[in-house]
Parts: sequence; C-alpha cells; structure tokens
Amino acid sequence: MSVATHTRSWWNALVRPASAPPLILKPRLGGFDAFLLLLVGMLYGLYGVSMGLFAGIYPAFISAIKLPMLFLLTLVVCAPPFYVLNCLHGPRLTPHGTLRLLLIAASANAAAVCSYAPISYFFVFTTDTSGYVFLVAMHVAVLGAAGVASIAVNLVIIRATASDSGRTLPPWIVATWAIVYAGVGTHLSWVLRPWVGSPGIPYTLFRPIEGSFIESVVQQIRILF
Repeated sequence: MSVATHTRSWWNALVRPASAPPLILKPRLGGFDAFLLLLVGMLYGLYGVSMGLFAGIYPAFISAIKLPMLFLLTLVVCAPPFYVLNCLHGPRLTPHGTLRLLLIAASANAAAVCSYAPISYFFVFTTDTSGYVFLVAMHVAVLGAAGVASIAVNLVIIRATASDSGRTLPPWIVATWAIVYAGVGTHLSWVLRPWVGSPGIPYTLFRPIEGSFIESVVQQIRILF
C-alpha cells in the first residue's frame, strides 16, 4: 500500500475511531506498522524541536530525538501489562494486534501534540530567558492535554475492537492502562531531562536523577504564580 493510502486509513481511524477495528484486527496491511512508527517519530520530533530550541540548535536537535524516544520507550515498558489485561478482560488481541493498537494510540497523542507546535514555536521565538518557567509549564500542559484527548479517542477504538471481537470491555481496563502509562511516561520524562534547558546552567544530554517529576511541577507552579 502507498503512503497516501496509509495516511488516509490512519487519519480516518482518528476522526472516526469506531471504524478503526479492521486496522487492528487485520494481520497484514502492507507496511502500515512501519508507517505508524515513522509517523509517530516525525510528529513528536517536530514538537521536540520547539522544546529544545529555547536553548539553541543543538538542544533542539536532541529534544527532537528524545521526545519520540520517550513515548516509544513508555510503550515498550507498558506493552506487557496491557497485553495481559487485553487477554484476560479485553478483546484478546494477538501480540501483533496489541502492538498496532498501541502504535495507533501513540499516533493519536503525537498528532494532538504536534498540532500545538506552531503556537509553541511562536512563544519560543517571542520569549526571553525570563519566560523559562512559563515555557516549561506550557509544555507540561500541552503534553497533559494531548494525553487526555488521545485517551478519549483510544477508548472508543478499544471498545469498538472488543465489540467486533464479540467481547465487552470493562471501563477500568482503560483507566488502569492510562494510569500506568502516565506514571511510567512522567517518570521517564524526568529521567530524560533536560528538555528546554535552564538558563544559566550548561546544557547536558542528561542530568543526574534526583527529585521527581511531581516535585518539579509543583515547584514550577509556585514560581509561576
């Protein structure tokens, strides 16, 4: 299948999630999984550039690599428990079907994040070093809002897939998945920092693991207000 065909199928799954089960249940779709993987990397990468650009070109390049890495590594860590839940109480997808479902879930989140990229670039180019805390808070809010939006889309997709498989989907499965995914993702984002690059501190690829994501968010909110 062509890239244009894959793009139409993917976008139709996002805007009409109830029609997505054939994409997940069909074993072979002519490179659709590779297309999803590349798409997720590209969409996250475009937003990642805007995160690191505050500190310069090199940090922008690094954040463009880190952001796709963050979400894909989170999927890898969370895939086994999701597969087990899927087998016990969900649509009982094959490992391949589970992987495709998770990639579609990641692509929904990536599309939501990337849609905010123009506004992110606008604030990066019009904000000086005194706006660092605002930019950090903005990125956290964008990623959080995109996560909520993508969960809503994927809830419909998972329910429709379970229905097509002759199964019912207990609501707590999606809630459990969302909590586990959010917990792993936020902690991994803390491990992979810096993302924006603090003014006055030399930029490094990674910082020592100390404190936590929650403590940092609370501290930034206090500074902001």
